[in-house]
Amino acid sequence: MNHGGGMDIPSGLIDTSAIRRTGARTDSIHSQFKSGKLVRIRRGFYVEVSHWLDARPWERFAWSVAAATRSIPGAILCRESAALVSGIPVLRTPGHVELLTPHQSQSGRRKPTFQVMGDGPSAKQIRSNGDYPLRYYALPDSEYALRDLECETHGEFRCTGLLRTALDISFSTRLSQALVVADGVARALWKRGEMNQEGSLLDADAIGAALEGHPREAARKRARIALRLAHPMVESAGESYSRAAFQYLGFEQPVLQHEIKDLEGFVGRSDFWWPGQGRAKGVVGEFDGKAKYADADLRNGLTAEEVLYREKLREDRIRDLGYGFVRWGWAHVDNPERLRQKLLGAGLTPSLGASRRNPF
Repeated sequence: MNHGGGMDIPSGLIDTSAIRRTGARTDSIHSQFKSGKLVRIRRGFYVEVSHWLDARPWERFAWSVAAATRSIPGAILCRESAALVSGIPVLRTPGHVELLTPHQSQSGRRKPTFQVMGDGPSAKQIRSNGDYPLRYYALPDSEYALRDLECETHGEFRCTGLLRTALDISFSTRLSQALVVADGVARALWKRGEMNQEGSLLDADAIGAALEGHPREAARKRARIALRLAHPMVESAGESYSRAAFQYLGFEQPVLQHEIKDLEGFVGRSDFWWPGQGRAKGVVGEFDGKAKYADADLRNGLTAEEVLYREKLREDRIRDLGYGFVRWGWAHVDNPERLRQKLLGAGLTPSLGASRRNPF
């Protein structure tokens, strides 16, 4: 979806304004729309029906964001939409294109502009899958709209700054989504040289003022947890999602990217490591996302089978050193009780006084 520098817009978006600027006519596009061959995202923006059906959710969302921001002068993206165009991962594709408005009375969901003509199977499927309508959020009070949290530009998009985006999401969503974004923001700031490896998003002066300015205590508490836990060494949304689950379940937060060596040399860096007591090596934890096997870009020229075999050899070397080892995937974190059983089975125990009052 992005490569650290912002959101890619997949090919296939038909922008009639851009076509007219070349001197060409758009009559045939309107005819194709009326005959049910094109999906209209907004007035002047279309995608072929077959392309829309074949596209992944994030691709449809990206087309919707581009259509909205190109047709709305001065559009400023916020929340998950701002995260994505900034190159920050989110837990799931947003259901709306989220924009700021300076007026409280204008906040809320807008009437959908998405449309496909006809009653055939393709048109019915497209309608049942849904679209990505606009949702406006009012600007915060003056004490929250601090200079250090202002807007940034990424490619063709204007959006809230990274810290402001992390705050808005932490205030308004569950801990799992908040930490995915906060970890991504911490990593982006570290790569920019604006945060050290052991720093905290809470260190920024603007963050403290913004936290104090929010009216709801529960939102302030959740935001503090997410921003305190955020770490630049987290490398994927799945790892962040897991860390939110550890917090929810009451397990100690593990060491990230722990380097492991044996007599043959470097074995690898673990996603997670819980140190043991005394001479015990502790427990290594790995989030096993599907992407490392399914995505050719992540396999470095290897087949999925070769990647799986190398993972097995690596795990054997880690176990031979005396580490405990536990591996889990998306389904375990989606159902935290399943993850809890995995961690208990590896010999880990929740901290005393753990609380599940914060929604996961």
